[in-house]
Amino acid sequence: MTRSTTAARCLRTAVVGVLAGLLVLLPSAGVQAAGTGGVELSPYPGVVDGKQVTAFHVTVPRGGGTTSVRYALRNTTNQPKSARLYAAKAQRDGGSWAVGDAGSSPYLDFPDRTVTLRAGEVQLASFTVHGSITEEVFGALVVEVTNGSVKQRAATLVYLKPGRRVPLPVLVVGCAVLLLLVAAGAVALARRRPATQG
Repeated sequence: MTRSTTAARCLRTAVVGVLAGLLVLLPSAGVQAAGTGGVELSPYPGVVDGKQVTAFHVTVPRGGGTTSVRYALRNTTNQPKSARLYAAKAQRDGGSWAVGDAGSSPYLDFPDRTVTLRAGEVQLASFTVHGSITEEVFGALVVEVTNGSVKQRAATLVYLKPGRRVPLPVLVVGCAVLLLLVAAGAVALARRRPATQG
C-alpha cells in the first residue's frame, strides 16, 4: 500500500509538472500578432516592459511632425507566402472595430503594396505617422492574403494620442529662469573684463 501511494504521488507530480510546462509554452489568448494566411504583422519589439504588445501606441507631437514606428512582418509557414499590406482608418463600432479602405487614414504613411516572404522569413521595417491631432484617433495596418477567390484580412490597430501640451505657467516660468541665467552670465562676464584689463 505504501508503494502504490508513493507511485500515485510520483505520477501526480509528473502530470502536474508536464501540465505546468505546457501552460508556460502555450501562448495566452490575445497576445498573438494580427495575421492571416500565415502572414503576421506586429509591433517591434513585440515585448515592452515585460508585456506582450499586440497594437501600436503612438504619441503624436503637438503641432504636427512625423514619427517613425517599427514593425515586424512574419511568414509563420514552411512555404513562401505573399500578402497585400496597406493602412486604413479604424473606428469603434459598438463592441467591435470597423476598418476602412486602403489609404483611408490621413495619419499613417504606409504605402499599399504586395510582399512575398520566404518560408519562416521575418522582415523588420517602419511606417510613418504624421499630422496633428487634438484627441485620440485610430488607424490600422492591414494584412490581406488571397487564396483562390477568397480574400482573408487581419488588422493591427494603431492608437494615436496627442502629445502633452506644456502648461502655460510652466512655460512662462521656464522662460523667465532662462532669461535670468543669461542676464546673470552677462553681468558676471562684464565684471570680469575690467579686472582682466587692469
